[in-house]
This record gives sequence, C-alpha cells and structure tokens, in this order.
Amino acid sequence: MVTVFFRGGLGNQMFQYALGLNLAKKNNTELFLDTVHVSDRFPRTNFTHRTFDLPDVFEVAPRFTALSRVASAVPIPGVWLGLDLLGMNIKERLGGRKILYEDERKGFDAGVLDARGNLILYGRFENEKYFSDVADEVRAAFHFRHTLDGVAAEVAREIARVNSISLHVRRGDFVGSKKVEKIMGKTGAPYYERAADHVAAYVKDPHFFIFSDDIAWCKENIKLRYPATYVESNSAGPKGAHHLQLMSLCKSHIIANSTFSWWGAWLDPNPRKIVIAPKQWLADEKFVREVVPENWVKF
Repeated sequence: MVTVFFRGGLGNQMFQYALGLNLAKKNNTELFLDTVHVSDRFPRTNFTHRTFDLPDVFEVAPRFTALSRVASAVPIPGVWLGLDLLGMNIKERLGGRKILYEDERKGFDAGVLDARGNLILYGRFENEKYFSDVADEVRAAFHFRHTLDGVAAEVAREIARVNSISLHVRRGDFVGSKKVEKIMGKTGAPYYERAADHVAAYVKDPHFFIFSDDIAWCKENIKLRYPATYVESNSAGPKGAHHLQLMSLCKSHIIANSTFSWWGAWLDPNPRKIVIAPKQWLADEKFVREVVPENWVKF
C-alpha cells in the first residue's frame, strides 16, 4: 500500500500524485490518498489554506484513507490532522509503515524510487525524475475533466491558429504574504521580457498568451514587442482548470517559479517546444528545488 500525504495547491498535488502512481506501480499495490492536511482549517499565521483539487480538474478516481473520509464529512479544525500525524508516527515506530520524508535542503533523492513496502509519502517531490519512467501513465491520469467552452474555447482556437507561447505570471500569495515572498521571491517584468526575446529568436511570428492571477499588473508592467493576448479570469474554469489546459495547448512556454505553469508546460506533448523557466526557483537558498528539467532553458 502506498499513501500520499497531500500538501499545497494543485501543482504541488500533481507532483505528489505522480510519484504515488510510480511507487504504487513499482510495489504492485494500491494507491491511497490522505487529504486530511489540505482539508484542515485550523487558523494559522501566514498560511494559505488549500483544498484537494485533483478530482475537480482531472478524471482521476482516488481512493481515500478512512480518516480522510471522516475529516471531509465531519470537519473539526486541528483534531483530525493531529490524529493523522500521531497515527502515522506510531505506525512507523511499530514498524507497520515507512514514511518517506523529503529533505527540502537536498535535491532529488533517487533512493525514494527504490522504497518498498507499506509506504507514506510526506513531501513535495517536485522533480520530473520521480515519475519520468511512468510519464505516459501520469499524462493519462491528468486528463482534463471539463471540456473547454465559452471564452476558453475561443482562446483555444486562437492558440491553435498561431505560433502560441504561454506566459504565466503568478503573484497572489507570492506578493501578498511576506513569509511566502521571502521563500519564493518575485519573478519581475524583466525576466518575461528577456524570455520573450529569446523565444522570438527561434519562433517565427510568436503570439504570446498571458495567464496570471493579476492580469492588470501584467498589462501595466510587462512590455512585449510582439502580439499578445491577455487571458482574463472569466475563462479560468473550475479550479483554474481551463487556464492550465490552455497553457498546455500552446506550442512553447515561459513559466513562473510556479508548479501550476510548470505543469502547463510539461503537459504539452510537443517534442519541439521551448520552455523557459526562472534560473532561481526559490529566493530562500536553504531550500533546494531541482524543479526545472535539464532540457528546459533557465533565465
């Protein structure tokens, strides 16, 4: 049995689920999902509460742990999460479970892929190497649930018609929370302008599709010398699913230091795509994130 203890937003959950799929296959066992942490609403300072988003975005058929089902049906802030963490610790001490903790001060840990037995995954595991050997299964799992419609369908048709480049700007808690900003830093307009010029040197007549949680800031601050479409929030879809899918339909990509746009680029099957990512993924250097694949360009 392999259990994934989920933390973070949609992009983080996708990384964790992908590793869970891989280890469940290697162990020839079932995959269970622990969503107690993302459903918990205990008040915390400088903390962004999340929800479990995968079934709302993709056609996944999750199997939840018993406590996850209870916590969802009868939410009691702090109680179920405390019991969950205590139970995991006791089971590990008694030898019934093995918890694979990610050391966020180190990079990719190949030993994780060799783990066997009754496993719990506790970490972010943001590296393609954790699931590259089951990439086809991951792409199949992340099949979008909702059909593009309305404005999103119109944008999709335009993306198909031109040499489309997705450009994603994440602001939100990156600039709204001092704690998050200290860890993540900010990817400013100069990065996007230099990245756009780089893409334009290789792509004839590029057309940029700009996605952001702050389109007004993008319009005011990012100065591109190329045709651009600002993709507004009215086309985002459930949990932002339409925007993620629209990014994946583009032919090349400029991403933020965000797992959301990382997956938008990765899900694009185009073997000739250009993907540009920030050279420094995190501002806080005590955390190591080997997030960017080797064949992507770092700026």
